[in-house]
Amino acid sequence: MNMCIDTNTAERWNPYHVLAFRGVWIALLAAVVFALASACTGGSPPQPPTGSVSLAWSIFDATTQPATCDQVSARSVALRLRPHAGGDAIAAAMPCAYGAGTAQVPPGTYDIAIELHAADGTRLASAPDQTGITINAERTTALTAVRFAANLTFRLVTSIATSTRTNCQETTSGGAGIIGTSVTLERTDPGREGCAAVTFSRARGDTPEGVYRVNCSTPVVTRCIENNETLTASVPPGTYRIHVRGERGMIDCWRGDDKFTVAPSILPTLHTVALKRLDQPAC
Repeated sequence: MNMCIDTNTAERWNPYHVLAFRGVWIALLAAVVFALASACTGGSPPQPPTGSVSLAWSIFDATTQPATCDQVSARSVALRLRPHAGGDAIAAAMPCAYGAGTAQVPPGTYDIAIELHAADGTRLASAPDQTGITINAERTTALTAVRFAANLTFRLVTSIATSTRTNCQETTSGGAGIIGTSVTLERTDPGREGCAAVTFSRARGDTPEGVYRVNCSTPVVTRCIENNETLTASVPPGTYRIHVRGERGMIDCWRGDDKFTVAPSILPTLHTVALKRLDQPAC
């Protein structure tokens, strides 16, 4: 008995071909599933879960009176979280004006430093560190509310100049002929107006030249302040008005009235008062 084999049929039902055919379909199905998953997630892998910390704060000035962020020139509350597990510290910031805020942080246990910052990052005040704070995924950990004592002063460096070569030499020698100088300084911030009764340190380069104490009601007339001298004092940040008088024979012959701002910064505020000659017979 002869048995004939249909080679075409054998080709179609070769088990190896069936397996290959099935493998192609599995690969196509996997590709479709991956494409759908990518479309749903935007093409990026899922992000690891995070936790968060919340903090509330208040600010008091040098007189222990409540103060606003604007009054002490504060811009943000900065957190620096040092992980117990090691690695780099994590920085976070919250806008000062809100009085409270929340920051996203990876889960872990941290020691947290808390500071009050100006717009340029200058530290205005700090609160005690909060240590051993555990942050869990998808939960908010409330930190202990803090109180910033903003006893803030920054350097003001003032100089005085005239349109002449020197302030103190006689007019016959090309100077302004000033014999005595008086200075008053006033703070002009709303709600904080008044005399800034500071003590200026006078210096000519690195050489001290004594001090000048501001008395707004009865300005002290001191010996002439030359244009290469500086007057340095520590003052709170804010806006100020300075009044300078240059006298000759008990008469005001030169005057300057300027308004300026002292910013919270590690750099001093430099201001030069340009005096103008007054039209007086004795001047």
